[in-house]
Formats: sequence, structure tokens, C-alpha cells
Amino acid sequence: MIDTSTLATHINGKINTIKLFLYKSYPEIFSKLDFDDDSIFCNPLLFAVFRQRLASVFSVEEERDLISGILQGYFTDKEKEIFLLGPLFNFQEIAYLPNVGYFKKNLNNKFFNPLVYIEGSKMEILRCSTPALKFILENIPEEDRKWDDKIYSDNIKFLTNAYHFIKKSIPKHHQLIEQCCSLIYLFKTDYKNSNSFSSGNALGSLYFNVYQDTYDEVFFVDDIAHQSGHTILNNHNFNPKDFYKINPQDRVEDIIKRYDHRNVNVLVHALYTYYTTFLCMDACIEHNCFNEKQKTEAIARIGFYVDKCSADLEMFKEVALYYGGIDNMVTESGLMIIEGIIQKHEEVLRNWSKLIKSYDYSNQEYNYNHKLFLENNISANIKVC
Repeated sequence: MIDTSTLATHINGKINTIKLFLYKSYPEIFSKLDFDDDSIFCNPLLFAVFRQRLASVFSVEEERDLISGILQGYFTDKEKEIFLLGPLFNFQEIAYLPNVGYFKKNLNNKFFNPLVYIEGSKMEILRCSTPALKFILENIPEEDRKWDDKIYSDNIKFLTNAYHFIKKSIPKHHQLIEQCCSLIYLFKTDYKNSNSFSSGNALGSLYFNVYQDTYDEVFFVDDIAHQSGHTILNNHNFNPKDFYKINPQDRVEDIIKRYDHRNVNVLVHALYTYYTTFLCMDACIEHNCFNEKQKTEAIARIGFYVDKCSADLEMFKEVALYYGGIDNMVTESGLMIIEGIIQKHEEVLRNWSKLIKSYDYSNQEYNYNHKLFLENNISANIKVC
């Protein structure tokens, strides 16, 4: 599958792209930065502004001010610490300054909150929306993007525990997450507005919709695995030709002649995130991270995804036939990833099919809901773990 050294090579391509973007557009900034500090050029907000140029989201002046605002916290000479905050203020008049903290306009631009990280990690939690994510957060109503201490306090323990469950249970995969992901944004909105997601337009950032009040460590293991899976694969495939021999934007519907809204790349991403979810859930169960109640939910979640993964694998095989075989679709690197997905799917079926085949998911919505699962299964006396 994917290893840290191979991934580092692909991430370097992303870093060089951002450096070239800054060099061509804002050469004066380089004299103020440590050129060798790659963490600067992996900042998801910086990448977001770069990608949003393609969609003409910001004017030339807005882009310039945002780039200067985002990077000033990394300037090598910050003796005076007088920051240009204007471009960074959101609709609540709160400015998030990377590598520094949060400022409020109505406090005369005074510092009011430090940066927050998952304890014992480099993973930062973004506490509010920021103009740099204008395009990325557009489907989340403004009301649901306000600074919210309750969302943070209600979820930080579960998020932290889940992150360390993965670190303890499957350290090699945790290293991939740490390589690719640096920013988490928690929000709470109707799932019809936005689900949890990982944005390729702000590469390195994860967005978790905590709209179900019963979410705990199991949800966060699931969502970390799923959303970081998208980010890992996006970093690995920063140059699509390293993975695909075909045009990954080819529509599945055009190939299989049945309705499907996805293109080939989206289908592959779905398969890879099933893999990462199975990987992390299995490892956490094996290492006894969950109590018995949580273990029931973890296995139920695995069952919820198994049928989806099975269906998508069959669809992928049809797509591969269209191209004359998987070897004609993907490179050797891509083939290793596809084979790893297939192997993990087969392993999950061997381990769990006897139990999960008795589960009834007929009342589930798009997102797994454990309350609905229990209504259909416990009441019907179907055996759960």
C-alpha cells in the first residue's frame, strides 16, 4: 500500500507547487520566510487560496491580502508582532492567524485565544471559519459557522481519544495521517447542508459534522479514518499520472451505462476510504479500545460499509473491463493500492460476515445512525456483539 517515504515524495510535489506559486506571484514574501520549513508550505489555508484562484473566488487584492495575512505568523522577524489582521476577520470579526492564535476586532484587535491542538499531536483544531475557506465552507450556513465553545467542549475528549486509539492500534497508518493532515474543523449543521468531508481544495484539512448528539470515540475513529483517507490519497495522487493511466475524470455512468453521479477518481476514493475505515475500526476493536457498547457500534458500522464497498468493487471491476483490465487503468503504484483494498475487503468479510449478515440496515439514512440501528436490531432480538 502507501508507505511514509513514498508519500513524502508526493507531498514534496505539493510543496514545490506552492513555493512556485508564491515565487511567481509574491516574490517579496520569500525574504521573510524560512524557505526550508516545509510545514509553512503545507498549510491548508495557503493551498486553499491557491486553488481558489482557479475559480476566481478572490480578487487580486483580496488574494494578496489573504496570502500576506496567512503567512505573517511564519515571518522570521516578528519582533514587533504588529499583525495585519483586516483580511483575516470573519463575519464574527474574529481573525484566525496561523501559527499565532485568534484575535477579536471588538477587543481592539487584541489576542484572545491560543491555538488548540489534539493533545500529544501536531493536529490543530480550527475554532472558527476564516475568509481563506470561503469557497470550502459555502454550504454550511453562517449560523453554523460561529465560534462555538460547546461544540468544542462536547467533542474534544472523544476526538482526542479516537485519535490516540488509532495511533496506538495502527501506528503505521497514523504516520500517514500525521504526514497529510494538519487541521480539523468541527461544525454542527443539518447533514442535508453538508456532511463531514475532506477538501482537496484545502489539502490537509478535515471537516467533521457532529450533528448527532450521541457521537463518541467510535464516530471519530470512523470519521478520522474516512476523511483522512481522502486526504492521504489526494496527497499520494497529487500528480494523477502517478496513479492513473486513464483520464480519472471519465464518468462512471458513461462507462457502465447505468446511473452513477461519480467519475472514476471519486469511485477510487470511495474504495480507498472504505479500506481506511475498515483498517482503523478493525485495529481499534482488536486492541480493545472500545467498551462493549461501543464495540457493537463499531461492528455495526463495519457492516454498514461492507455492502457499499462490495457494490463499488463490482462497479470498479466493470469499469476496469471497459479499459481492458486494471493494468490498463492504473500504474504499478495504483495497482498496489487497489489490491490492498480488495484484500482488506475480503478479510473483513471473513472476520465479520457471519455476524453482520444478520443485521438489518433498512432504516438507515446516508450517514450511519446507531440509534436507528438499535431500533431495527435490538427490538427484533437480532444478536449483536
